Amino acid sequence: MLRLSARNRPRAKFTEIGRKKFYSAKTSSPSSIPQSHTSLPTFLAYARSAPLSPKSAVYAGTYYEYLCLSTLSRLGFSLSRTGGRSDQGIDLIGTWSLPSIPPCHPPLKCLIQCKASKSKITPDVVRELEGSFAGAPAGFLGEEVVSVLCAKREATKGVREAVRRSKRPVVWVMLEDLGGEEGTGGKVRQMLWNQRVSDLGAEGVGVGVKYSPGEKEGVEKEVVLTWRGEVWEPEGSSGGEKEDSKVD
Repeated sequence: MLRLSARNRPRAKFTEIGRKKFYSAKTSSPSSIPQSHTSLPTFLAYARSAPLSPKSAVYAGTYYEYLCLSTLSRLGFSLSRTGGRSDQGIDLIGTWSLPSIPPCHPPLKCLIQCKASKSKITPDVVRELEGSFAGAPAGFLGEEVVSVLCAKREATKGVREAVRRSKRPVVWVMLEDLGGEEGTGGKVRQMLWNQRVSDLGAEGVGVGVKYSPGEKEGVEKEVVLTWRGEVWEPEGSSGGEKEDSKVD
């Protein structure tokens, strides 16, 4: 007969139901609980199993980062989330493909900071981008890397002026969460960049607004990119226009 010493016995997990106490041997954690997340759906599954409160700052910040990652893909961005406390203020990293850049040339490299808070963004935040991205990984340093700032509110006059005056290539994106299944309600409401971005490859690319029937407000608007007078969408994008939508 095999006898287990006290050291080798499975640890007991204490459970209390009502006034009765039970003990059960703990063998292993359920394999269904995800140990990591790399996209919005996998993060939502992780948060449900952890559990992680939707009211926590960690949940709100991570959720918005993944929302930006998935929504910006419709505008030509190919991104991955950095995560971690030592991310140097960099939430997303990747590239930005534009129709103005010849296929034989590489896309623009970009570093993205996501502001999940609904509080007002001041011009100082734009100026602080230069310092916060000083610790970017190898290959993403230099004056040809685009700095992108995503926020939930429209850029104020001061922010627009700070973007325009910046010596670095800077893009401002107002990105809202309208809800939806698995975070599919991300909408870009405003997008602007300075001349440095145009010089790097965005020259000739325009920003338009697509109006579509909405469930809540009657009409929804979303920013789209244009090229030579036509709406441009990256290859493989699933964000096709609706039949009764129009673009200005």
